[in-house]
Amino acid sequence: MRQNEHEQTARRGGPRPSRGSILAEVVALQHGGRRGVLATPFWSLGSAPVGRSAKLLVREDGTTVGTVGGGALEAEVLRVAREMLSAGAPRLLEFDLSPSDVAALGMICGGRCAIFVEPILPTADAEAFAAAELAESTGEPVALITALVGEAARKMAVSADGTVVGASGDAETDRALIHEAMEALSEGRSRFLEQPVRAHVDTLLPHPRAFIFGAGHIAVPLAHIAQIVGFDVTLVDDRSEFASRDRFPAAEEVVVAQVQDAFSSLPIAEESYVIAVTRGHAMDEEVVAGALRARARYVGMIGSRRKVAQVRERLRERGFTDDELNRVHAPIGVEIGADTVEEIAVSIVAELIAERRGSG
Repeated sequence: MRQNEHEQTARRGGPRPSRGSILAEVVALQHGGRRGVLATPFWSLGSAPVGRSAKLLVREDGTTVGTVGGGALEAEVLRVAREMLSAGAPRLLEFDLSPSDVAALGMICGGRCAIFVEPILPTADAEAFAAAELAESTGEPVALITALVGEAARKMAVSADGTVVGASGDAETDRALIHEAMEALSEGRSRFLEQPVRAHVDTLLPHPRAFIFGAGHIAVPLAHIAQIVGFDVTLVDDRSEFASRDRFPAAEEVVVAQVQDAFSSLPIAEESYVIAVTRGHAMDEEVVAGALRARARYVGMIGSRRKVAQVRERLRERGFTDDELNRVHAPIGVEIGADTVEEIAVSIVAELIAERRGSG
C-alpha cells in the first residue's frame, strides 16, 4: 500500500471522537464569563480513596464533572464547593481518616489526604489555565502549579520546553517552582511542596497510545475499555469491513492497512503499547516483530502456549534475542480465568495498566 493510500484509509469512518477534560471545562466556563469551583487532590497517604489524577468541577448551576473519589469524602468536598459558589476563599481540606473519622464519615478506608477547593472566576488565572489546557489537548506534557500565597492561589503553567505562563508574585519563588515543575515533568509524577511556599505541581502527561492490531471480536471491547482507562487507541486491520468507525467508535484512529505499512507510517515508538490480536499466527508474528524493532514499551500477543512457543521460535530464527523475546507478554493478559471476549479484554487492559503504573 502506498503512503497516500494509507493516509486515506487512516481517515476512513469519520472524525475522531472528542476527548474532553476538566481543564477544558474550566476554560469553557471562563470564556463564557461563568463561575465554578474546582477540587484537586494535593496529596494522599495510606489508603485514602483519592486518585492521583482526580479532579472535580462544580459549575455555577450546581452540576458537576469528574470525581475526587466518591462517597462521604466527596460529599463533604461538594458541600464546601457549593458554599464557595456564592462567595469564599480557596480552602485546603485535610482529611485524617483515623478510625474515629472513618466511622464518622461512614467509610472503611483509612489514610490521610488533602483536597484543594478553589473558586473559578472568569478572569482569575485564565491565561495559565488556557495554556495548560492547550498543551493537554495537543498532547504536550505540561505542569500546572498551584501556589498558596497568603489567602490566594496563584497558577503557573510550565511546559516541557520551559515555557511559563503565570507567576506567583515573587521572582525567586517562581524560579524554585519552575525547577520543581521541570523535575516533576521528567519523572512523570505530580508532587506537593512545602517550600518555598505550599504548592501543588499537577503533572499532565499525554494519554499513552495503544495500537491494537486486529479488528475481530476481542478488539471491540478491548478498544472500548482501553479508551475508558485513558489510552488513545489506534485500531489497525487490513479488512475495511472490520476496521470501521461504526465498530470502533471509541478509537482515536481506525486504520485500514497491512501490518508492514502500518509500522512504516504510524508513530509507533518507545512509549507505545502494541497489542497483537489478529486473525492468524503469521500476522501476529509480524506485529510482534515490528513492535520489538520499534522498542515499544509494551508488546503483547494473544494465543495458546503452543502458538506462543512457535512464534517465539520463528522470531528467534529471524535474529531476535531471548532478551527481546522475553519482553513480549504472551499469552497476553493478567490471569483472571477469563472466558468471554469481554473478560479477555479486561485481562489485557489490566496488564496495560500494570505496565503504565510500573507494577507489571
